[in-house]
Amino acid sequence: MKRFIQAIALLSTALVLAACGFQLRGQYDFDFDKIELRGMENAEMNRNMDLQLQILNLKVNPPEGAPLKLNLIRETRDRSIVTFSATGRAREVRITYELFYSVTDKNGDFLIATSQLSQRRELTYTDDQILGKEAEENQLTTEMQRDIARQITGRLSALQVPKGQTAK
Repeated sequence: MKRFIQAIALLSTALVLAACGFQLRGQYDFDFDKIELRGMENAEMNRNMDLQLQILNLKVNPPEGAPLKLNLIRETRDRSIVTFSATGRAREVRITYELFYSVTDKNGDFLIATSQLSQRRELTYTDDQILGKEAEENQLTTEMQRDIARQITGRLSALQVPKGQTAK
């Protein structure tokens, strides 16, 4: 009887997840297998984007060239105080990360015009734990960059290489 109840609970959980639209991320399918990554060469975002593209089995910056060029134009970071304590000290901080990027083909024509993606996170803040909160803020910034890299790869998967350019 206990196994029957467990099976019913498992089945109902699966049914609820299926009904709400949940699905695993899955693998992207690209119309190309090579891409050039340009801009912000010494930034952490460039390294995150490069890693994300390589995980998806795309050749990044091949010597023979690529049909598409992903241009990381610039990033902006902002940190603002959201709430104060009764003594006037920061209690909650909002961290914002924005990335401007574009995608062009071999001829320099825009496939994705200069676009902006942004992420925002809030974290509690106490003066007692300055080093710990600084490490937490750095971790949140890295997570925001990785999430934006995933969003860009999703947009890249929707692109089709223009006719007459090398694809797979």
